[in-house]
Amino acid sequence: MGNRVRLVVGLLLIAGAVATPPGVSAQAISVDAVKLAEAGSKALDERRFADALASFTAAAKLAPRNANIAFGVGLSAFMLGQNAEAERQFQRALQLDPSITDASLLLGEVQYRSGRIGDAVATYEAALKRAPADARLREKIAEWSAEAKSESRFAETRGVHFRVLFDGPVDQALARRAVEMLEAAYLRIGDALSFYPSESVEVVLYTSQQFRDITRGPAWASGVYDGRIRVPVKGALDQVGDLERVLAHEYVHAIVASLAGRGVPAWVNEGLAVVLEPGGLAAAERVIAAVRSRPPLSQLHGGFSDLPDRQAQIAYAESAVAASAMLAVRGPSAVLMLLRDLGAGAAFATAFHQRIGVRYDEFQDSVARR
Repeated sequence: MGNRVRLVVGLLLIAGAVATPPGVSAQAISVDAVKLAEAGSKALDERRFADALASFTAAAKLAPRNANIAFGVGLSAFMLGQNAEAERQFQRALQLDPSITDASLLLGEVQYRSGRIGDAVATYEAALKRAPADARLREKIAEWSAEAKSESRFAETRGVHFRVLFDGPVDQALARRAVEMLEAAYLRIGDALSFYPSESVEVVLYTSQQFRDITRGPAWASGVYDGRIRVPVKGALDQVGDLERVLAHEYVHAIVASLAGRGVPAWVNEGLAVVLEPGGLAAAERVIAAVRSRPPLSQLHGGFSDLPDRQAQIAYAESAVAASAMLAVRGPSAVLMLLRDLGAGAAFATAFHQRIGVRYDEFQDSVARR
């Protein structure tokens, strides 16, 4: 998503963040709106998403019919995990200027992540009529249409906090067992963090081939969270421990997303997920004990999906060791406050120092010595 932010900010700056929409005179865009939109674009580029949202929102009040400003509000809200506001602003931007393909792309992504695959496909099909050469739209329409067709035959079972979808070949007994595991994880992880989310989480159980086709994740991935927990479950009843571990891991990602949106360093997100899965920290410590070199945390802020199997294993292990150390300094309440600060758009190093009580560079050095 970092590359997407840089791309979109670049487009805003190149086109002029306050380009005049059709039917609106240039005089209608005030100097103050221009300055605020430029400040918003700069804040987005620097990943200060709360500042960006404040600047673009103020600019939108001065220039309510400017499509690019509405898009800036939407992008800022999207990066903060405020999906309802992001969707409203992307729709507003497209009403004002249907040619903003990035607004369509992000609107479709929000709809898809909320489980509304049909709406996402419809959004991309409308955008494709205006941008018929855009390969991104064509590829996603094909992927999501196939997924929607597949899920149309899925059955479901529900727990108190989870809705589990599963394909016909997946045993009903397995789906019920998955719900039991998820509800147990809800209580166990809730006790560990003193945090019990109220919103229901959607989980999709796939055959192995379905999982690879839909998630397009690396070969080593055993689960994905992208607004829904997605897990391949072939032979899962023969490896119940593995299924329990993966479900708990992905559920932690759902918690982090609900608190912090999309501005969380990968090592924090993945490290917490490993620490809070059954046996995760012990396994991570064994990996670390067997390696000679480890990446610094500063290299683990991006995602791990592009890493080869062994490097990914080390990255996850290093993240878990760091997350465990972070929890040990001030406890889970401080980590929850850190996540909420990130969700509000705070700079990571600043929020880390304030909530964990250690300068981030000093913490990195201490983790490297462990």
